[in-house]
Amino acid sequence: MIVDPDTQAARELLSLFIKEGYDVETSGCITKAAERIRDVKFDCVIMDVSLPEMAGYEAVSILKAIDSKIQVIMTATENTLELEEKVRKQDIFYYYIMPFDRDELKEAVRDVFKRIGKVKDVKEMNKPQKVLLIDDDPSFITAITPILESRGYQVEAAYNKEEGMEKIEKLRPDLILLDIMMERLTDGFDLCYKLKHDPELRKIPVLAVSAINKEVGFKFSPDIDGEYFEADDFVEKPVKPEHLLQRVEKLLKE
Repeated sequence: MIVDPDTQAARELLSLFIKEGYDVETSGCITKAAERIRDVKFDCVIMDVSLPEMAGYEAVSILKAIDSKIQVIMTATENTLELEEKVRKQDIFYYYIMPFDRDELKEAVRDVFKRIGKVKDVKEMNKPQKVLLIDDDPSFITAITPILESRGYQVEAAYNKEEGMEKIEKLRPDLILLDIMMERLTDGFDLCYKLKHDPELRKIPVLAVSAINKEVGFKFSPDIDGEYFEADDFVEKPVKPEHLLQRVEKLLKE
């Protein structure tokens, strides 16, 4: 959890730690952060000393009262001896000055997970999840790839059914984004059927992304057409980036 009222700074840290493979949330104030921490288990909080309600070092006791095991990394844009003295009196894990090298902050977070005995989990998280795009439209792949990479995913592409199947068997992706209509109208249907009837590959989630409803004129949905197209989810082209990312993250968590 990142707690920082500076939205730009919070966004930068969010991007930094998503790329490192962590599951990250942000909050602009201690009140909302505390509410969230009551509902969800967080291992680490990166909290700025300047919060709307109080000084960040005064908020440490609030977080510790909710979860005594949570590790707090305190950040400050500028440091003074007086401020550092107040911060270090608190039960914090690390004190980080924002203009310093971000590698220092990344190492501090890694040390948190070492302390709480989740080193194996951290190693696994640092391995990016693989997303395979199978679509015969190069412009779609060019547009979608940086969107997925911005969330830390490793993106691979295939431009037809045959290449798609080869890369599925070789890469064993964590998620497949599959176009339905490629060289042939049924290419996506055929590939998905083969995938979902393979004992070793059937658990790979498939998100169908297609303009089939607009192009062929009939309403397609896996909810009612799942017998012959066993995709795990379906979105229509064009799809907004934030909507696509929500679907991707949901399937990967499932």
